[in-house]
Amino acid sequence: MPMTAAELVSDVAELVALPDVCFQVNEMVEDPYCSAVELAEVIGQDPSLTAQLLRIANSPYYGFPSHVSTITRAIAIVGTRDLAELVLATSVVNTFSDYPSSVIDIDEFWHHSFMTAMMARSLASHTRTPILHKERLFVSGLLHDIGRLVMGMRIEELVKVMHVRTQERVEPLPEVERLVFNLDHTQVGEELMKSWHLPEGLQKVARYHHEPEQADSYQLEVALVHIASQVVAAEQNNVLLLDSDDIRQSMAWEITGLSEEAVESALMEAVAEYLGIASAFLGSPSSGKRKIR
Repeated sequence: MPMTAAELVSDVAELVALPDVCFQVNEMVEDPYCSAVELAEVIGQDPSLTAQLLRIANSPYYGFPSHVSTITRAIAIVGTRDLAELVLATSVVNTFSDYPSSVIDIDEFWHHSFMTAMMARSLASHTRTPILHKERLFVSGLLHDIGRLVMGMRIEELVKVMHVRTQERVEPLPEVERLVFNLDHTQVGEELMKSWHLPEGLQKVARYHHEPEQADSYQLEVALVHIASQVVAAEQNNVLLLDSDDIRQSMAWEITGLSEEAVESALMEAVAEYLGIASAFLGSPSSGKRKIR
């Protein structure tokens, strides 16, 4: 009997549970009476997370002119909501830190995810309706493919079969996944985010980043991550920017109103900043086998 996305996520719930501090921070951010000091105290209970957040605050990701030495100072500069987004992003990366690479190359996975996140964040200011909350878009790009990791953990042998079929047949990944599993990573990613009680916008990006025209809400965010992911994938496979039919024919261009120049610029920014940002989140530069040209 085929397994549903909900059953798949339920089976690995304990393995991919977010830390309590992540949920505490989200609740505190919604409290108008919560102070930066109180938020810093909660985060400070996790020394490893604190160190990672300070490393990110002092990375090229923000480019602050002076050193940020405390979480309270980071909150004052970054803002409570943006810091909450960084807590979420860091927590998710840490949750999958021991991921077995026998099925999915985890370095390559994070390479693509961080590049997509940075591109999407950069593109946010070039759309017809500029997105003000860029950090949320960064997180959306970072987590858009997270369902792939869950599938690799639970149905390892079938994932190996799927990879063989992907190499043999020129088809979109979700189509091949549905042929093999009767579900795809977008459904699993959405279900995982529901189980984590993450914002609906993140869920929609995970579910529809291959088909932005199908999204019934948050279509702009979905379309931005779609374009970013497609362009990064094309570059990783040495396809010239915008020469790919998947990219040029996407309705995401109409949804976002992006120009080719904006996408080119965002890609160059992502390439230039990748190592610094990846090392800030992961502790060391990702060493994915495929490199951006």
